[in-house]
Amino acid sequence: MTLRDESSGRAPAWTLGLLAACLATVACSEGSGGVTRMANGVRYEGRFIDPEAYAAYIIGVEHEARGEFGTAVTSYLEARAEDPESPEIWARIGAAQCFGASAQGGPAAAAKAFQNGLRVDPDYYGNYFERARCEERAKIFDAGLSDATAAVARRPGDEPANLLVARLMQALGRTADARLWLEAFQSFRDTSPAMKRALDSARDPTSASSPKSSAASHALARSVAFAELSAGKPEIARQHAEIELGADPTNSDAWIATLVACDALRDDVCFDSTLESLKSPNIAPSDTAVAFLSELLARRTGVRISRQ
Repeated sequence: MTLRDESSGRAPAWTLGLLAACLATVACSEGSGGVTRMANGVRYEGRFIDPEAYAAYIIGVEHEARGEFGTAVTSYLEARAEDPESPEIWARIGAAQCFGASAQGGPAAAAKAFQNGLRVDPDYYGNYFERARCEERAKIFDAGLSDATAAVARRPGDEPANLLVARLMQALGRTADARLWLEAFQSFRDTSPAMKRALDSARDPTSASSPKSSAASHALARSVAFAELSAGKPEIARQHAEIELGADPTNSDAWIATLVACDALRDDVCFDSTLESLKSPNIAPSDTAVAFLSELLARRTGVRISRQ
């Protein structure tokens, strides 16, 4: 796989690897498609992920967040070539192909990617979730609701997936069902601002708190850690970001903030373990997160993504 610095056309040196699977402070051993890691005296077993696949994935996420869907697909395909067993990568390919097409043409454009992701791992929630978002955009609400509920069945505690179910129920005129769904979800989770708005809308459909698509809010930062990073307080930033990431492993802002904080602290164990927690983001990173990610890419690899 070759990734290029678009401003110069030169291939970057991968001697460090942006997303190295094994760093100097973590002992790793590969075998039969898996990897054993030792961190803080604890053994972790998992599937080995090529570091270049991580790197291409992150570059793809950055392009996707900026609406550069064609370039994002190219990066995701490079990641898939390095890690063909990843259903997360297929979910992002499908999402980028969907949103890079017209609203009505999105489901057809992304169909093969989502099918491939489900073939690789039918128990992974992300391909159901992204296909449901694609169907919501195309106003194919019945199919979207089926996929959204399938996503929740595989990850019941996922807030964006539950919010998507409620939105689709409301789109189908099932406002009472949406309210009951959200109240049930709220009963075992802390109420977020997004959940409160959705509940207000379900309880009073005429209120101003109408449900919003998850793509609508990606410009706003969803991690308080960025303010701490900007203030030169990486340890506090890491603590805040890790709490946010623990609450929602698919919060791409919190994931990026954790990476940046670990990098600033020169904590390789923290950096490595955060890399291994990479999940397909439910919402594209905010503009703030993308800016921090771009600087991290530049520091770790020398690559800067060209801007239009």
